[in-house]
Amino acid sequence: MPPPTLPSSLSPHVCILASPDVQPILSGAGLPSLPEILQCFSPLPQITTRTATLTSVAHSAFALRFSDVTEIEDAVHEDEEQRASRTMDWIGSRIHHRCERWLDLVETDIRETGGKMWRSRTPWWDEVKRCVSGDHVPSSVEGWNHPVSLILVVSTTAVNPLQALQDLTSRAFDFPPWMDLTSLRYFLIIHPSNSSLSDPIAESLFNAVKKQYGLHSFLLPLQLPTDPLPAPVPVPAPPPRLPGASGLDTPPLQPQPSAGGLLSSNAAGADYNGNTIRLNSEDIHQISRFVREFLTMSLIPWMEKCVVEWNETYSSSRRLPSRLITSTRRFFGATSASSPSPPSHGSSASISSGVSRYTHGSNASVSSISSVTSISTMGGGNVNQQRRLAEFATILGDFKLAVSVWETLRKEARGGSDILPLISSPTPALPLHADHAISSLTGPQPRQATPFEAPALAQYRALVYAVRWETGVTREDFLGSVLEGERWLVKAASSAEEPPTAMLYAEAAFLSELKGARRRAALWYLVAADKLEKTGIKPLAMYFFRKAHDLFQDRIPKELSPSFWESEDRTSMQWEGFHAVLPGIEHELGRLLYTTGDTAGAVKYFLRLLTPAKDATALSTANGVSSPLLPPPSRDKMFLEDFRVAFKHFKATEGEAWQKLGLQLPVSFCQAKQTRVRSPGDSVHGDSTIWEKLEEDWSYFWTSNGKEKLGKSGKAAVNETFWVDLVLKNPLDVEVWISALTVRVRDASAQDTENEPDFLEVERIDDIKLGAKDTRTIPIGVNCTKPASLVVTHVTYEFFSLLPATESLAVRGRRLNDTPIQRQGKVYAPDTLIKVEVEEAGQRLYAHFVDDRHLVLAQGEYKRQSVWLTNSGTRPIRDLWVLAGEDDAVWIETNNEPSSSTAPKVEMFQTTNSLAPRTPFRIPLETVHTGPELAPGEEVQLPFVLHAAHHGEHDLSMLFVFRESKDAMFHCARVVRQYEVRPIIQITTSVRPSASLDQSYIVGVEVENITGSSNVQITQLSTMGALWTCKSMQPYSPTSIPPRQVVEFSLGATPCESSKGTTETTEFVAEKLEALLRGDQVPTTTPPPLTLTCTHVAQGPNVVPLQTPTTRHFLHCGRRTMTAQATASAHPDIPARLHQSVFPLRNPATVDVVLFWELPAQRRAGHVLLQGPTLGAQHAPLREVVEAARTAKVKRSMYAETDRERLAILQAVRTCEWNQETDPVAVFVKDGAVVEHDFRQGPCRASVSVTLRNMSLTHPARAVLRLKEPSTDPEVQRERLPPPYTGRLIHRYIIPPSQSVSAEVKLWTSRPGCYALDSWTIETEVGEPPDAADVLSAATWKSRGLRYVQNPRAGDRRPSRLWTSDG
Repeated sequence: MPPPTLPSSLSPHVCILASPDVQPILSGAGLPSLPEILQCFSPLPQITTRTATLTSVAHSAFALRFSDVTEIEDAVHEDEEQRASRTMDWIGSRIHHRCERWLDLVETDIRETGGKMWRSRTPWWDEVKRCVSGDHVPSSVEGWNHPVSLILVVSTTAVNPLQALQDLTSRAFDFPPWMDLTSLRYFLIIHPSNSSLSDPIAESLFNAVKKQYGLHSFLLPLQLPTDPLPAPVPVPAPPPRLPGASGLDTPPLQPQPSAGGLLSSNAAGADYNGNTIRLNSEDIHQISRFVREFLTMSLIPWMEKCVVEWNETYSSSRRLPSRLITSTRRFFGATSASSPSPPSHGSSASISSGVSRYTHGSNASVSSISSVTSISTMGGGNVNQQRRLAEFATILGDFKLAVSVWETLRKEARGGSDILPLISSPTPALPLHADHAISSLTGPQPRQATPFEAPALAQYRALVYAVRWETGVTREDFLGSVLEGERWLVKAASSAEEPPTAMLYAEAAFLSELKGARRRAALWYLVAADKLEKTGIKPLAMYFFRKAHDLFQDRIPKELSPSFWESEDRTSMQWEGFHAVLPGIEHELGRLLYTTGDTAGAVKYFLRLLTPAKDATALSTANGVSSPLLPPPSRDKMFLEDFRVAFKHFKATEGEAWQKLGLQLPVSFCQAKQTRVRSPGDSVHGDSTIWEKLEEDWSYFWTSNGKEKLGKSGKAAVNETFWVDLVLKNPLDVEVWISALTVRVRDASAQDTENEPDFLEVERIDDIKLGAKDTRTIPIGVNCTKPASLVVTHVTYEFFSLLPATESLAVRGRRLNDTPIQRQGKVYAPDTLIKVEVEEAGQRLYAHFVDDRHLVLAQGEYKRQSVWLTNSGTRPIRDLWVLAGEDDAVWIETNNEPSSSTAPKVEMFQTTNSLAPRTPFRIPLETVHTGPELAPGEEVQLPFVLHAAHHGEHDLSMLFVFRESKDAMFHCARVVRQYEVRPIIQITTSVRPSASLDQSYIVGVEVENITGSSNVQITQLSTMGALWTCKSMQPYSPTSIPPRQVVEFSLGATPCESSKGTTETTEFVAEKLEALLRGDQVPTTTPPPLTLTCTHVAQGPNVVPLQTPTTRHFLHCGRRTMTAQATASAHPDIPARLHQSVFPLRNPATVDVVLFWELPAQRRAGHVLLQGPTLGAQHAPLREVVEAARTAKVKRSMYAETDRERLAILQAVRTCEWNQETDPVAVFVKDGAVVEHDFRQGPCRASVSVTLRNMSLTHPARAVLRLKEPSTDPEVQRERLPPPYTGRLIHRYIIPPSQSVSAEVKLWTSRPGCYALDSWTIETEVGEPPDAADVLSAATWKSRGLRYVQNPRAGDRRPSRLWTSDG
């Protein structure tokens, strides 16, 4: 396995000190300085070195670095932090000046060769590597740039070459104390062809130098022709080096001619990275020979000798454990004389130490190696002998020794983690070394909200490490799964906003893209672009933004079933990228284009951003994280503002050039599916479902009367404005303005689809404001002057009065599934357009309210209103009907209504008892108009009464259906008005059995005035019932209820003497529910009529009869609404269409309460209908039906929903009001009886009457009264005495319906006191009604199977009592 190739920055650093006569010779021949000439011959191929164990190591290339010692002296005293800061700025400046040229090269290569040249590298990273590799200034933290050799150069053109060499040898060098001076001293004599010394004399001079200074010498003869100059020879480009502190400005990319003789290849037409030098072949051979001889015969042997001797010192210091050495010193002691101070590197007799200057003696051709034994740090630096051993071993390829020494240094926290990845095989430990090398530069980072920015020196050292790793580790291993070297570059890139840091992210992104991690590459490109944008390098930032944008838009391959894409109605190629990232990138690109002058490109990007965010909650701000306590800022607002500014600037500067860009708004505001055409007869208000229900009711009503159809609205009339209601929805999270809004309308039969017909007038609306996420309906008026068939095709508008936009109103047709081909693919019907038929004005009726102000009514109030009806057509109207909403109680007033008369105290009338909806009311025109028809242009005022039955917000929806004559088609007109109903009284009812034989129940009615300022006058209280009659139990007087006060009424309820339809109603419900539970078809028959008995509580003749058409109509409407809502709530699984065929309007056992009220001060009146209590005992009339349905064998269904629905219906029927089950027996114990007795004559025998009353109207009851033992609770006995029953303790009775029996209970009292009569139990059994021929007895008794047990109510503090006193 070949040894790793080290970066050139880790090669030996050779310093050159030349006499003053050397540079004029080179300059005269058009050559650069000697270090630059020698650098052209590095690296040297095929070099062999030896390890400490004398193992040969072959190097395919061995690099050297040459520099002028005077430059090192000037640069080494600069503060390292300051120099690192200047270096980072210098690299950024070079990137800034060269980035445009780089981008041109990359784009040209992609366009011409497909990107072959830059497929595996990037020019900006190459520049960063060259800048880092060109750093040759020694550092106090590492010894790679410390000189390993000093070449003293003189020429034979000097007056006295030996004296010149002596002067160089005795020269003092200005180096800091931490700099390692262990170096090889070499002597070079240049003998040019124009020298005054002949070749033999030069040879003699060379021998004299070798004799005096040693064998590390060389005589370099050069011809250096000047006329003509030799042809340019390509040589490697010298690495760029940081200029002095006064020369930071970077020269431009095009090189300037210089006397140095190094010509850029741009002038010679060669590659960009190449340079040339003017030397002939002989001189090239001589210089090459010198460089190779210097390396192989002097430098490498000297370094190998250093490694051997230093290794011996290192090994000896590692043999004894430090604990043993410490113990030896503790036992035997140590004096200052026995421990001399460690000498510095390279110390010898010829080297004298000073604070800041070191002078090389004349007898030191090679620095003494034996004296270099110290491993301590010199002058506070980190470069010691042990580190130099590791560095020399690394350079020579002795990696086994180098790894050992580097590991030791790493454990001692003296470095090494940065070099180990370069010389070790790929293992999982190498990423840890790299991470440790980076973290050791900055130390622990403080916890703070803003990112921690490392010092410039730490940033630069991290950059150096990253360059070495990327260069020294093979690409295959660097990008492998073990190392993942691209992550090392990201770790090395700190949070600083510097161009070199951005280059680290860019190179990491480039490497990630090479290995296929495209999402990671896009992220790092994005970070690099953001940093470059902040530093002002906009061209390269724009390039990286585009790279990130392309990578984020790249589709991720998904191996999914084709059925998935079909179910989602998407194609497998449909990919829109990451919505959370792409808008931010495009916005940055737009801003960069705008600032660089490309306004057209910026406008395109900004316009593309005006799309609704997919997931706004996941987005954060561009330059930080948004606060969780504040709402996230609107990105749409920022995008929109940038678009407006850029587009205004573009239109102002470029004129009409914006029209050539083909700009189209990426969002649509018009909802085509919700766009409707509205004619003057259609109401823009109201619920559409109500209008559909009213039209269905009309169609159902007229089906039995004729075949004429109701013409649908939607046709417009000539010279009559109709409206296209555009639904505009703002998808953006920002306020927008739309102007010049209109629609395109064309004639369906015209060939020209572009121009608008002359007979059309289309409205144009300006300045429409749409809030964020707002939805508005904007009507566009259209007037047509002749009959035509029109098509509304598009809507046009101007976005912020800047960008014209057009949206299609076509709606995609339905998907076709008729043929096999259509079912196998996606085939749709043609698009649906909005069509409008304009016809001559024939049958037209315009309806509107006379007073359309906001209406506020009290609950139950009567409000007289009027509707104006105008015949706006050309033909007369003779038939007119009106339908109101299902919850609207409306009575049309006509002139032929009968006058109301005073009603008796008791009324009886028959009701249909059906839940069927109200039938349309036909308006006889002769009763409200002057004639039987409404001629064209005539109008009529239709009065009606509105009853506000239910509180809340309501829409009074009225549908007028009309036609010209019999057999003509019907037309309709709509009118709607909103009104609010507020309650003024609150009514509650209660019921309890009565002990009196005059009534069965006592019904309590409690009325509360819930207004805050008005007195409510109660004028009448009426009750309605089929089985029960209610009468007031006290004389009535007009009652005025003050605010927040309550008044109570007590009514006695008794069974009606004659009740028609009650039994038939119960049987009707049982029959219909039985058919429903069996699954049979329910017959559409109506319930039997029911006779209601009405009683009134009022004063004198001021009784409002309930039989008047108006009152009876309102009562029927209110009762139907309450019953329909209760039925829908109790039976949600029974279809609503079957409710009127199954359930009656009223339960015969219920009693309705009607309360008439007045507000005299406001002259307002009305009534409130309340569904009262259910009286009488019920005995599960549907018990047999429910049991038969439960035990019946039903067909099994494959759908579980069907079984659950059937069980739900069965459970609802079991618990409904038609299947109630109550205990029929009411117990009344005589309370408060007082017995006087002289207890001196003995105990007293007392009797108490207990009445048992059967509250059922239909079924007998068998009751057993059991007298129990009294309670033994001391607390109970302390309050009341227990009843001492005697005599008969069990009483048995059979009680007929609505009858009662009395039992005499005997008590044996031994002392006076209060006895509580609460120790008893009633056991009740309900029987079947006897036949007409049978007499109710124990022999004819038939049990219904309903049994109950009744005890005194638990917790009753005042039970029935008996008082005995000592008389």
